[in-house]
Amino acid sequence: MLKSILILLVIWSQTNAGLHRDDVTEGTELIMSFLIHRHGDRTPVESTVSYSTDVEALEALTAPYGYGQLTLPGKRSAYRLGQHIRQRYNELLSPHYNRSEVYIRSTDITRTKMTILTALAAIYPPAGETWNPKLAWEPVPYTTVPVKYDFNMALNNCPVFDAAYQSQLFTSVPEVSAKMSNVLIALSNQLGFDITNRPALVFPIYDVYTSQRNLGLKLTPELEDIFGLIEEAASESIALIFGLDEYIPLQAGVLLKEFYTYADLAISGEDTPRLRLYSAHDFNVYSFEAVTKVNRQGVPKYASAYTLELRKVTSTGKYVVLPVYLPSPREEVVYLQVEGCDVLCDYDQFVALTEGNSRDIDSWRDECGFTEDLVVDGSSED
Repeated sequence: MLKSILILLVIWSQTNAGLHRDDVTEGTELIMSFLIHRHGDRTPVESTVSYSTDVEALEALTAPYGYGQLTLPGKRSAYRLGQHIRQRYNELLSPHYNRSEVYIRSTDITRTKMTILTALAAIYPPAGETWNPKLAWEPVPYTTVPVKYDFNMALNNCPVFDAAYQSQLFTSVPEVSAKMSNVLIALSNQLGFDITNRPALVFPIYDVYTSQRNLGLKLTPELEDIFGLIEEAASESIALIFGLDEYIPLQAGVLLKEFYTYADLAISGEDTPRLRLYSAHDFNVYSFEAVTKVNRQGVPKYASAYTLELRKVTSTGKYVVLPVYLPSPREEVVYLQVEGCDVLCDYDQFVALTEGNSRDIDSWRDECGFTEDLVVDGSSED
């Protein structure tokens, strides 16, 4: 009797724990990985420091780095992200950098550029004969695009989306406010002004609090006690800004189109890099989840990553897409699921389900209201 109970418990635990991370990929060959990640831990951006519970102390902690810059923990998390990329995608890479194998792009923001440089130090550690035996580092290049022309910077260069973003920050959404009323009241009390009808503001406030706590500056005891609830509310809040169906194609539609383009090349056997890395921001990771119609994971943490893996089922030759989320370099990956598809989503079905969100660059500019004389802010507010 006891033996039967133990067997049932084992079966139950395996069923409720979900598939082991290797179970899903068993019997598949990795063909291409298309990865976008957030930068490492950073100081707060200047425009939101006023939300802090101790502005003066936070400014003092920020001063050695500057606003919006990677901290020492941020560099460590970026390095661990690189270690994850090397470990998971080792079969796609040679020990030394080879431009035919990997494409690397960053937004033109200091923290994302520093993040990818640090991650690349872990992806390509010195191996064999090195150019400088006294220096445990190999130079690896990446590309970047001016903010004005970067499709991953819609918050800066897409007037239609920027206007919607600015409006949504101060829009009343009663059903969302009701769900997070305790958090909104507590934040209002701390800030000294009422945000109970502005739930989208929780996202930038949470962002400052996260930077503050990571720098070693605690919140007030009242806010520390409910920080978990603030984090949950921020997940609702980011959806109000970056999760609206009518605007997500403007945020990540071109990136999705790029995935199709290079997946098609890989499937046809064309010579194309099999690992594509995009160093970016929390809104990029979230928006790419949104356009690919997976179960979204809330506010992306520092150095989180979202990957579309193109795989080939060895027994059938069928090409499938596996969405893979890394919550942080200290955590295990999570396999996400495209709405209306299996976890291993047939490639053609994936395209059919998501292509309404894809955009070529010209269509994106037209829908955004982009013009050559557009003046953009060269910073990023994430």
